[in-house]
Amino acid sequence: MNILIVEDKDENRYMLETLLKGNGYGVQSAANGAEALERLKSGNFDLIISDILMPVMDGFALCRKVKTDENLRHIPFIIYTATYTGEKDEEFAIKIGADRFVIKPCEPEDFIEIVHSVLAEVRDGDMILETAPIGEEEALKLYNERLVRKLEKRMLQLEREVQARQKAEETLRQSEEMYRSLYNSIRDAIAVSDTNRTIIDCNRAFVEMFGYSLEEISGKNILIIYENEEEFMRFGVELEKHVNNKTNFLYNANFKKKDGTIFPGEVNAYYLHNDDGTLTGFIGLIRDITERKQSEKIQKELESQLRQAQKMEAIGLLAGGVAHDFNNLLSIIIGYEEILLETTRKDHPYYEPMQQIYQAGLRAKDLTRQLLAFSRKQILEMKPENVNNIITGFEKLLRRLIGEDIKLVLELAPGPLTVKADSAQLEQVLMNLAVNARDAMPNGGILKIKTAVAELNNTQRDKTSELPPGSYVIITVSDTGCGIKNELMERIFEPFFTTKGNNKGTGLGLATSYGIIMQHGGKISVESELNKGTVFSIYLPLHPEDDGSKKIHPVKHPSPVSGLVTVMVVEDDSSVRKLACQILADQGYTVIESNDAKDAISRANLHSGPIHLVLTDVIMPGIKGPEAFEKIHERHPEARVLYMSGYTDSTIALIGSLKKGNQFIQKPFKVNELLEKCRQILNE
Repeated sequence: MNILIVEDKDENRYMLETLLKGNGYGVQSAANGAEALERLKSGNFDLIISDILMPVMDGFALCRKVKTDENLRHIPFIIYTATYTGEKDEEFAIKIGADRFVIKPCEPEDFIEIVHSVLAEVRDGDMILETAPIGEEEALKLYNERLVRKLEKRMLQLEREVQARQKAEETLRQSEEMYRSLYNSIRDAIAVSDTNRTIIDCNRAFVEMFGYSLEEISGKNILIIYENEEEFMRFGVELEKHVNNKTNFLYNANFKKKDGTIFPGEVNAYYLHNDDGTLTGFIGLIRDITERKQSEKIQKELESQLRQAQKMEAIGLLAGGVAHDFNNLLSIIIGYEEILLETTRKDHPYYEPMQQIYQAGLRAKDLTRQLLAFSRKQILEMKPENVNNIITGFEKLLRRLIGEDIKLVLELAPGPLTVKADSAQLEQVLMNLAVNARDAMPNGGILKIKTAVAELNNTQRDKTSELPPGSYVIITVSDTGCGIKNELMERIFEPFFTTKGNNKGTGLGLATSYGIIMQHGGKISVESELNKGTVFSIYLPLHPEDDGSKKIHPVKHPSPVSGLVTVMVVEDDSSVRKLACQILADQGYTVIESNDAKDAISRANLHSGPIHLVLTDVIMPGIKGPEAFEKIHERHPEARVLYMSGYTDSTIALIGSLKKGNQFIQKPFKVNELLEKCRQILNE
């Protein structure tokens, strides 16, 4: 059995061919009605299966042609359509001679059953052949009606499609506007690139951040916004690494603006995929993290400074405590050694060894003085001083100290730079820094001392964050020496830390300078570069008062003690007390010895004669020296006081307890120092 399939769509034609051939039928095909008529002329066919909607000649026209052709009208005709599916369409098809009207899609077995049924009717003679299905005029009328209806239906469908499309386009436009608004309102720069990393889009923040317009950047490789090719390649490696995860990732890189400015950025990278999952490009959200980096850097510096300050404070407490105990011991050693030397002939065999012991004691005294300076527990004679005057007054000594190979340059700011300071201690700092500079320039160089005034505020105090805002005098001491290694920078202010060889330094110079400046309410910092030199910067609060150095203070010279003078010595350390008593007694003073404040008050109350001077320790168990003197002074208003201490423990006792103008002598003291101090007070 041969069947002619008339179908314009290849896939539908192929499906029917396969189905029918699979059921044992011979099959030929045509793509439209005109082609089908040509095939019908050349061969015998037992059945025609035709679609309706086709180019050139549709299925209705073909059916009409076949059923009105005497040679063909015996061939059964099946309409198989997905377009004309209404009852009127089926009615018209039957009227023009179709034997079956089947609507697509149809199950294969059902379709084969229909084909079998039509062929069986032909074989059995059950099929009634119309002599003339309908007239030409009626056929055209019905055909036109079907076309008009179909056209109306199609127009209605198209109108709905147009409305739906317009609605979709409006929705899409609104979505696009919302997306674009959101896209441009994001504060991070957004760059969209294809898989070759060619930029295809960017948002407004990108334009503002990098300085390129969209027209300038579009089509350019994204390498243009990286600091260099290495940064670009590194990020490319990261893109490759995460591509299989299909998730975004964060990455830091250095970027370059149009004007060449380099800045650190954080990229949140996303992958773009189409509907079938193919990678189509990348989206990068770039954030300028310059401020964050600076904040992190400042935070690290502050933490480092805090750790350094805490470490130095702890070392200072330890050094101060050690110095305090040493001073009491040295008072005894130096004092008694001085007494022995005065009473021993110079040709005595023990005289020279005693002299060595005495000199060693003095050196030990100097060391403890430096420890006290570092621990900020020494007594300062603070008064308004012009920093420029201190430097120029010390210039001659500094030149001798550094030698002829080193050129000393002074760059002093004009005008008095007044600070409240102990000039001797500032000279000590200058000397320490000059010695270090000299040792760093064994082959000569330049030592420069510069002064300036600066206003520090909260935004420019990265190196001076420990200082409150205000006006400061800055003393800069720089050299052109060998510099300091970075790993040593944090330790240079530690006591006994030195990079010099044996017997070339105690390691207390910078530690002492640090303590002195801190005690002045200032700060000392250092910057250094190997083989280029070192710069120490000293910040001291600018004092509003006039230069105190201009004031002339009359010098009073102590006069010898005459007559009977009574001195009460109050000291809990028996060795120091006995030493002081012996020194005073040997000079003709009447001495009242007391081992603590309570005992001293009791003795003073019982003493009927005058007490001209009270020499008392500051810190003692129970009542402190100043409180004891107040009690004694109530009973003996003629009494004056001289305080002594080996260590004025934490500001407490000394700075907090002593009143302005109180006289003080630091332990250990020499015999003459004590006697001179006593005479000075008694003669005032």
